[in-house]
Amino acid sequence: MSVVYKVENLEDARDFLSSAQGEYILTNSESSVKYYGMLVVDHMLETLQKEFPKKVIDVIVNVDDDHAALFTAIKLNYKNIVYTAPSS
Repeated sequence: MSVVYKVENLEDARDFLSSAQGEYILTNSESSVKYYGMLVVDHMLETLQKEFPKKVIDVIVNVDDDHAALFTAIKLNYKNIVYTAPSS
């Protein structure tokens, strides 16, 4: 069974994954694309996937309601994207 772990920052996520047992699906916090930007979120998730390949089994990117971040996530080939803007 896998558990979803919300990445707040790279240092805390590394500490958690280095001591944790099991497999994890990584996601970012809802507002992180607003204060980090999608490229920084991508860097954090990619770094953790490379450093912990046996523990990180999937990634879900949360772009909240940020339209630009949604298109960036698509360009970066993310398949699991949470987009919360209302449809019009």
